[in-house]
Amino acid sequence: MTEAQTVVLEPGTGYLRVRLGNGNNPLDNQLVCPLLGSLDTVEADRDCLAVVIHSDGPVFCSGMPLRADAELPAGWADAAQPPPWQLFQRLAHAPVVTVAVVDGEASGGGVALAAACDLVVVGPAARFRLTELLLGLVPAMAMPFIARRTGPQAARRLALTCAEIGPSEAVRIGLADFTADDPTPFVRHLLVSLSRLDRDAVGVLKSYLRIALPTPSGLAEAARDVLVQRIGAPSVAERLRRLHTDGLLR
Repeated sequence: MTEAQTVVLEPGTGYLRVRLGNGNNPLDNQLVCPLLGSLDTVEADRDCLAVVIHSDGPVFCSGMPLRADAELPAGWADAAQPPPWQLFQRLAHAPVVTVAVVDGEASGGGVALAAACDLVVVGPAARFRLTELLLGLVPAMAMPFIARRTGPQAARRLALTCAEIGPSEAVRIGLADFTADDPTPFVRHLLVSLSRLDRDAVGVLKSYLRIALPTPSGLAEAARDVLVQRIGAPSVAERLRRLHTDGLLR
């Protein structure tokens, strides 16, 4: 398990940087809860206009934690909105600009973690892949946020083919917005441009988009139910057990 580390840069920079760890960064409670806390910090700070999420290592986010016993993290099955869904929604609707910087692997829910952000910057090592159907799972929580960017058919194709795509294809289908050989200076320049925006106007725009492009009622619960149903399927449990036996799952 990897806990997100939050670094607030010096006063006057106008943004909060959230640095994920250098492990696999599974989308578990140890990562999600600190990220939600970071968004609380950003929303309460009137001087903060943007939040930037990036990873220190070769994996941006490996998605939902997969356990050999096929158990979900605590609280996921009972929550009306499981923690990852809450995080994706907050990134999409927070009254600041949310930026994901991906220069490594993003799989499953990790793809949605990036897709939920307002802007996605990808480096040359960026790779995106939805692997759930290979395990008998369904990317139910991820699909709405990916489809919002790519359109429904491209999201469907990513889910059904389980194909890995790189930075240029991610930009082509709308999963990412910018590609950069070195994301660090690119993001620095991007933040300078964003600093010219009016924070209140950003918040109003995102509130309006929430009305103009609403999330269907009951979708979070439907995604949760699909997740619970599939994780409880005997075939899924057997696949996860084999992965654990082969040393591919801890």
